[in-house]
Amino acid sequence: MLLVTFHGGKPSSNVPNPVHNVYAYKDSGGDPVETKVLHGADSYLKDAELRGLAWAYNHLYVANGRKDTNTVLRFKGSGTKYDFTNVFASREGGSGQSGIDSIFHPYALTFDNAQYCYVSSQDTDVVSRLVISDSTGKTGSAAPIPSGLPAGGTFFSGTFVACSQGKLPGLSATTPVATPQGLEVEIENGKVQHSVRDVLLTGGLLYVCDEAASLVKAYDVNGNCKLVSNSVPSPAHLLLNHGQLYVSGGDAVMSAPLNSSSIKFTAVADVDGKGASGMAFNAKGDKFFVADRKKNEVHSYDVSSTGIFSNKKKIIKDMPDNPEFIYYVSG
Repeated sequence: MLLVTFHGGKPSSNVPNPVHNVYAYKDSGGDPVETKVLHGADSYLKDAELRGLAWAYNHLYVANGRKDTNTVLRFKGSGTKYDFTNVFASREGGSGQSGIDSIFHPYALTFDNAQYCYVSSQDTDVVSRLVISDSTGKTGSAAPIPSGLPAGGTFFSGTFVACSQGKLPGLSATTPVATPQGLEVEIENGKVQHSVRDVLLTGGLLYVCDEAASLVKAYDVNGNCKLVSNSVPSPAHLLLNHGQLYVSGGDAVMSAPLNSSSIKFTAVADVDGKGASGMAFNAKGDKFFVADRKKNEVHSYDVSSTGIFSNKKKIIKDMPDNPEFIYYVSG
């Protein structure tokens, strides 16, 4: 089963019927089997802009990037139905939680195996680190600023990877952190347009898509930038499978072997990267799925035991909105 998030937001001439929930599709394709995967959170999902999905602590966590919401929501369930349990973290706070001002237009999230959740936010251009409050993963709070950032600096709460610019539109000033340690950002017409995207944690390193820099970077547990990739066109989505790190964005799908000393991406042969956004493998790893955000489609590929991709098929078409993330679940 494929869970899909969409651009969402308010209706526009390009997307008159934006999607504010998660759709579920069979991994064989066809029409959606469920157009309301998330239940009990309607007040949080009004005009939602849902982005990254993550499974941790026996719950599904979903980032809502709408700028006046800025939340990570937590749901309990399986298959095609998940019931709202609580707000895991938000910029505004509430219900006994402190607001985390680094979470602004959140895009993606990832968890480690112990005590932290990492959230990337486009409009602050940072990656936040959140402390898991207890063994249930019910709530997250801002973690201390890591030693990899300048001592005594001014940062948004919970900042783990900082921005290279010290003053972004509509925000208070922070301490700029020079690249490659800091994340690059582009501002157009007074708005943040190109900034941090997906995050993925594996092998003790946090991999981060620095879209504006056309790079993927890896940070250690202290927030120090340890690895910088070769050039990648507008990296937006990350995926790990069988020791290979995949990245999509800028009309390309590329991969790199996990390596402690370098990140060197090359184009994935025979995979069409035009409009590529979310990616997923099935449980066996013999099917690869990639969303086309421009044509509102999902394609599948057969994957051989030697990692050869073939037999491209358009399995989902005429989606009502631009697909963002794809998440594979059994069911």
